Amino acid sequence: MHSPTNSVAFPLCMMILFLSLGCGSSGETEILLVPVTGTVTASGKPVVKAMVTFYPYGETVGKPSYGMTDETGHYELNFVDDRTGCPPGNHMVTISKFAQPDGSPFPKEMAPEMQTATGVEHIPAQFSSSQQTKLKAEVSTEGGQFPFEITLK
Repeated sequence: MHSPTNSVAFPLCMMILFLSLGCGSSGETEILLVPVTGTVTASGKPVVKAMVTFYPYGETVGKPSYGMTDETGHYELNFVDDRTGCPPGNHMVTISKFAQPDGSPFPKEMAPEMQTATGVEHIPAQFSSSQQTKLKAEVSTEGGQFPFEITLK
Protein backbone atom coordinates (compact mmCIF):
# COMPACT_ATOMS: atom_id res chain seq x y z
CA MET A 1 0.00 0.00 0.00
CA HIS A 2 1.44 3.37 -1.05
CA SER A 3 0.95 6.43 1.07
CA PRO A 4 -0.35 9.60 -0.62
CA THR A 5 2.88 11.38 0.31
CA ASN A 6 5.01 8.96 -1.75
CA SER A 7 2.74 9.19 -4.79
CA VAL A 8 3.16 13.00 -4.81
CA ALA A 9 6.83 13.11 -3.76
CA PHE A 10 8.21 10.94 -6.59
CA PRO A 11 6.74 12.94 -9.50
CA LEU A 12 7.70 16.18 -7.74
CA CYS A 13 11.31 14.99 -7.30
CA MET A 14 11.48 13.91 -10.95
CA MET A 15 10.17 17.30 -12.11
CA ILE A 16 12.78 19.13 -9.99
CA LEU A 17 15.50 16.86 -11.39
CA PHE A 18 14.50 17.53 -15.02
CA LEU A 19 14.26 21.28 -14.42
CA SER A 20 17.68 21.38 -12.76
CA LEU A 21 19.28 19.43 -15.64
CA GLY A 22 17.91 21.78 -18.25
CA CYS A 23 17.63 21.01 -21.93
CA GLY A 24 21.09 20.11 -23.08
CA SER A 25 23.91 22.53 -23.75
CA SER A 26 21.81 25.60 -24.56
CA GLY A 27 22.10 26.83 -20.96
CA GLU A 28 25.78 25.95 -20.55
CA THR A 29 28.41 28.66 -20.59
CA GLU A 30 31.17 28.16 -23.13
CA ILE A 31 34.55 28.12 -21.39
CA LEU A 32 37.05 30.57 -22.89
CA LEU A 33 40.25 28.80 -23.92
CA VAL A 34 43.48 30.50 -24.93
CA PRO A 35 46.57 28.99 -26.62
CA VAL A 36 49.25 27.78 -24.22
CA THR A 37 52.51 26.21 -25.33
CA GLY A 38 55.97 25.76 -23.88
CA THR A 39 58.93 23.49 -23.40
CA VAL A 40 60.13 21.24 -20.61
CA THR A 41 63.87 20.81 -20.15
CA ALA A 42 66.14 19.23 -17.55
CA SER A 43 69.79 20.34 -17.49
CA GLY A 44 69.10 22.12 -20.77
CA LYS A 45 67.94 18.93 -22.53
CA PRO A 46 64.36 18.28 -23.66
CA VAL A 47 62.19 16.09 -21.46
CA VAL A 48 60.50 13.77 -23.96
CA LYS A 49 57.06 12.13 -23.58
CA ALA A 50 56.17 13.96 -20.36
CA MET A 51 52.61 14.96 -19.50
CA VAL A 52 52.23 18.66 -18.61
CA THR A 53 49.01 19.47 -16.73
CA PHE A 54 47.68 22.90 -15.74
CA TYR A 55 45.23 22.69 -12.79
CA PRO A 56 43.09 25.78 -12.09
CA TYR A 57 43.34 27.01 -8.49
CA GLY A 58 42.20 29.92 -6.34
CA GLU A 59 39.52 31.97 -8.04
CA THR A 60 40.17 30.28 -11.38
CA VAL A 61 37.49 27.69 -11.96
CA GLY A 62 37.38 24.89 -14.47
CA LYS A 63 38.98 21.62 -15.31
CA PRO A 64 42.64 20.86 -16.06
CA SER A 65 44.33 21.27 -19.44
CA TYR A 66 47.10 18.95 -20.53
CA GLY A 67 49.69 18.29 -23.23
CA MET A 68 52.43 15.76 -24.02
CA THR A 69 55.97 16.87 -24.77
CA ASP A 70 57.46 15.87 -28.10
CA GLU A 71 61.06 15.00 -29.04
CA THR A 72 62.11 18.64 -28.52
CA GLY A 73 60.35 18.99 -25.14
CA HIS A 74 57.62 21.17 -26.72
CA TYR A 75 54.00 20.88 -25.56
CA GLU A 76 50.64 22.42 -26.49
CA LEU A 77 47.76 22.32 -24.01
CA ASN A 78 44.36 20.81 -24.76
CA PHE A 79 41.24 21.09 -22.64
CA VAL A 80 39.40 18.02 -21.33
CA ASP A 81 36.75 18.36 -24.08
CA ASP A 82 39.46 17.93 -26.77
CA ARG A 83 39.53 21.61 -27.71
CA THR A 84 42.96 23.24 -27.98
CA GLY A 85 43.85 25.66 -25.19
CA CYS A 86 43.59 26.41 -21.50
CA PRO A 87 41.26 28.65 -19.48
CA PRO A 88 42.94 31.94 -18.46
CA GLY A 89 43.79 32.38 -14.79
CA ASN A 90 46.01 30.86 -12.12
CA HIS A 91 47.17 27.28 -12.51
CA MET A 92 49.30 24.81 -10.57
CA VAL A 93 51.45 22.82 -13.00
CA THR A 94 52.59 19.21 -12.86
CA ILE A 95 55.05 17.47 -15.17
CA SER A 96 54.89 13.68 -15.12
CA LYS A 97 56.62 10.93 -17.05
CA PHE A 98 55.09 7.62 -16.04
CA ALA A 99 56.81 4.97 -18.15
CA GLN A 100 58.62 1.65 -18.04
CA PRO A 101 61.54 1.45 -15.58
CA ASP A 102 64.06 2.18 -18.38
CA GLY A 103 62.08 5.32 -19.38
CA SER A 104 60.68 3.88 -22.59
CA PRO A 105 56.96 4.19 -23.35
CA PHE A 106 54.57 1.32 -22.73
CA PRO A 107 53.75 -0.90 -25.72
CA LYS A 108 50.34 -0.01 -27.15
CA GLU A 109 49.05 -3.53 -26.51
CA MET A 110 49.98 -3.46 -22.79
CA ALA A 111 46.90 -3.45 -20.56
CA PRO A 112 46.48 -0.39 -18.29
CA GLU A 113 46.64 -2.63 -15.20
CA MET A 114 50.07 -3.87 -16.28
CA GLN A 115 51.22 -0.32 -16.96
CA THR A 116 50.21 0.67 -13.43
CA ALA A 117 51.85 -2.43 -11.92
CA THR A 118 55.17 -2.06 -13.75
CA GLY A 119 55.43 1.67 -14.45
CA VAL A 120 57.66 4.17 -12.68
CA GLU A 121 57.37 7.94 -12.28
CA HIS A 122 60.57 9.41 -13.73
CA ILE A 123 60.01 13.02 -12.61
CA PRO A 124 60.57 13.93 -8.93
CA ALA A 125 57.43 14.53 -6.85
CA GLN A 126 58.29 18.23 -6.45
CA PHE A 127 57.22 18.56 -10.11
CA SER A 128 54.99 15.52 -10.76
CA SER A 129 52.75 15.52 -7.68
CA SER A 130 49.75 17.85 -7.54
CA GLN A 131 50.19 17.93 -3.75
CA GLN A 132 53.90 18.85 -3.86
CA THR A 133 54.46 20.91 -7.01
CA LYS A 134 55.60 24.50 -6.66
CA LEU A 135 55.23 25.13 -10.40
CA LYS A 136 52.63 27.75 -11.22
CA ALA A 137 51.49 29.63 -14.29
CA GLU A 138 49.37 32.74 -14.63
CA VAL A 139 47.67 32.43 -18.00
CA SER A 140 46.53 35.74 -19.49
CA THR A 141 43.50 36.15 -21.76
CA GLU A 142 45.95 36.08 -24.71
CA GLY A 143 47.51 32.77 -23.62
CA GLY A 144 51.27 32.43 -23.82
CA GLN A 145 54.40 30.34 -23.69
CA PHE A 146 55.44 28.67 -20.45
CA PRO A 147 58.89 27.06 -20.44
CA PHE A 148 59.82 24.88 -17.47
CA GLU A 149 63.37 23.88 -16.45
CA ILE A 150 63.25 21.01 -13.96
CA THR A 151 65.75 18.74 -12.25
CA LEU A 152 65.52 14.99 -12.46
CA LYS A 153 67.12 14.34 -9.04
